Amino acid sequence: MQDQFPHLDPIPLPAPVWLFKALHHLTLSLHFSFLAMLLGGLVLGILWNLIGQATRKKAPLFASGLVANRLPIITTYVINLGVPPLLFVQVLYGRAIYTSTILIGVYWISVVFAVMGAYWVLYRMASRAEAGKSWWLLGIGALVLLAYVGRVYSMASTLMLKPEVWPGMYDASPSGVNLPPHDPTLLPRLLMVLVGSLGFGSLGTTLYTAKGNLSEEVKLYIRQGAAQVALAALLVLLVIGTWAFRSQPDFVQAGLRASAFYGPFLYLWPACVALSLLAALWLLVSPKGWNWGRILAVTLPPFLSIASFEILRDGVRDLTLAQAGFDVWASPVNTNWLVVGLFLGLLVIGVGFMVWVLAVMRRALPREEHYA
Repeated sequence: MQDQFPHLDPIPLPAPVWLFKALHHLTLSLHFSFLAMLLGGLVLGILWNLIGQATRKKAPLFASGLVANRLPIITTYVINLGVPPLLFVQVLYGRAIYTSTILIGVYWISVVFAVMGAYWVLYRMASRAEAGKSWWLLGIGALVLLAYVGRVYSMASTLMLKPEVWPGMYDASPSGVNLPPHDPTLLPRLLMVLVGSLGFGSLGTTLYTAKGNLSEEVKLYIRQGAAQVALAALLVLLVIGTWAFRSQPDFVQAGLRASAFYGPFLYLWPACVALSLLAALWLLVSPKGWNWGRILAVTLPPFLSIASFEILRDGVRDLTLAQAGFDVWASPVNTNWLVVGLFLGLLVIGVGFMVWVLAVMRRALPREEHYA
């Protein structure tokens, strides 16, 4: 079955497979974390703006304006942190991911324009929020564009695992306009990202109130509203997670359970989601005050949940591709440790700058009267 894939690249990998995988897990987990902040914050902001415009109450208006002000900045992190894991996937799985994206090339290229459009809409939202105008309709437009991007990425990630359908798709249309055949795993995979983002992102939105010149009324409104949404979304996520696992072929389910590496994450993921639920409940019943313990309770379980999901996702990919004759661990390697060391050093410096910018952003809270 190996001939289903393009020929092996004659240039060996410049670093061990395990190192590329570790970097992929780290950067993709960070990307998904900021994506959760973006999607979860956007949904909350839309709801709060609708409520604020209908009631003209100060707390929901300012809460929605605060979210709108932050979303363009968060989007910058989503985009920039999305590039490294995509490059690592291309290095490790190029023969599969290049083929799948070429077969749906029109949709794949359209992602660039959808992201640009969503980014522009987010800036328009922030501008209208600062002017005290309604922006929830624009928010729905941005949400639709971002959901479309997620749909295309899920489609490409699923199609790369099904080399048996590639010839038929190409024969039907070599122009990249055909959608892949129905796959029972596609919808639950997509919903896990979208619903998980709503739950984890809602928790992350409460961090906007950790410091700053916000009134206690606004802080209470943001924390309790976000905690309620997080509770509902995370409960649904546990159901979707079970559905996503059961939708996988029997050999994938068995392989994950039998794996000494991936197996524990089948239990770690629901455990971390449960801890995230407890964090949301804690915020709901005791919403006042912040300390480092509460900040860790709000941020660590969601991040570990996202990282666990990402690792399980990688296990599904490796097991499925191996069944089709593509063993990523058999890729030829010729390590240049000088280049690897330079890359890792620059990565640490880059992450340090990102943390600094986030700290500056958190301190630069706008005045409440901007949005009320």
